[in-house]
Amino acid sequence: MELGNFVERLQNQLVINGQKLEDIDSRRKELPSLCQEEQDNISVLCSEVQARVGTAGEALKGKTVAVYTKLDQELSSTREEVMSERLILCMELERINELAGRGDENKIDLDQCCERVKEILSVCQFAESSSQVTDKVT
Repeated sequence: MELGNFVERLQNQLVINGQKLEDIDSRRKELPSLCQEEQDNISVLCSEVQARVGTAGEALKGKTVAVYTKLDQELSSTREEVMSERLILCMELERINELAGRGDENKIDLDQCCERVKEILSVCQFAESSSQVTDKVT
């Protein structure tokens, strides 16, 4: 290779390297603004996600209130039924005790008594047998 050609190649490469350095410097100057733009995009996305999560959370809270309100109503209704049954049972027991206290056990009509409380007692027997089965299983 000739010295002139060699020098020309070196000079051409220096020009090319100079252009590359300018491109690199130009791109590096853009990096902070590109980084800030990406951070802003991330912030916007996070805000949107947080808003959706907040909305979903509020919806779940509403559903929770509805479920617990329904459960409370069911428990209240069951309580009223138990109180009514309790009143009926107390009245029957009071009649029996009154007659037994006077020595009139033979006047106690067990069939009639059973008829008045049969539904209550059958529900209680079912509940007792269910709990006995549960106890046996555990």
